[in-house]
Amino acid sequence: MNLIESHVHVWTVSDPRYPAHPEAAAPRDSDHPAADLFAAQRSIGGVAWTVLIQPSHYMWDNEYLAQAALDHPDKFVVAGRIDPREPDAPAQLRELMQRPGYRGLRLAPTEAPEDHWLDHHSQDTLWEAAAEVQATMGLLINWYQLPQAEEMAQRHPEVTIVIDHLGRPDYDDPSSLDNLVALAEQPSIHVKLSGYPHGSGDTFPYAETHPFIERVFRAYGAERLMWGTDWPVCLDAATYEQAYRSAWELEFLSDDDRAWVFEKTARKAWRIPQ
Repeated sequence: MNLIESHVHVWTVSDPRYPAHPEAAAPRDSDHPAADLFAAQRSIGGVAWTVLIQPSHYMWDNEYLAQAALDHPDKFVVAGRIDPREPDAPAQLRELMQRPGYRGLRLAPTEAPEDHWLDHHSQDTLWEAAAEVQATMGLLINWYQLPQAEEMAQRHPEVTIVIDHLGRPDYDDPSSLDNLVALAEQPSIHVKLSGYPHGSGDTFPYAETHPFIERVFRAYGAERLMWGTDWPVCLDAATYEQAYRSAWELEFLSDDDRAWVFEKTARKAWRIPQ
């Protein structure tokens, strides 16, 4: 199996060519360039492709990930960022998707949870552009915001949607998973098996998250679930190997399920070549 890692961040804000965006919070730790990612991935072997997610440190400046995709065209595809509330956001998306390696956007309703903007009708032109250029929409979204994602899935069923980090549930409250489970009725929605090591506060193998993960797996099936480590954010709670093993070793996954979760779902959702 050729593993596909669906959620990684890289940055080098100490490099004057790729500084942090002036409106963004500075990273709290050191640079994490692509070379460090490759070193981490060697701990498990077999990672053929990685989906790079634009980090918040760069905000709308996509230059570093664009360069990473150019430097490693057989390793990386990219989910970039634009400000979705700008009037020219659809044009920005069309331009971004012409760059090598770009497969879609990451939208982050979590950054302003009090602003109910994701499903506002002003966003329809952006989603129409996404359908036009086959841009996948990745959502960093809180569990209580997920009805907004449901609304957009209903209005734009042709757009592939990927929910980050199991919808960021409250691991002390099983009912916080209800919104994500309800979304399984929308066939365009996929879910990343990611974020739980540091999101739960548990330790390896993060056993308290397993009932949450299994419930999502039963709702969506392996064909709409994809593995991701959230490296290097995960390093507060897990090494790269631990983040991988905690998913690979889930007892309820069959070998066929693993083929989907660790390769085929991400390949389909992010249009990654064989």
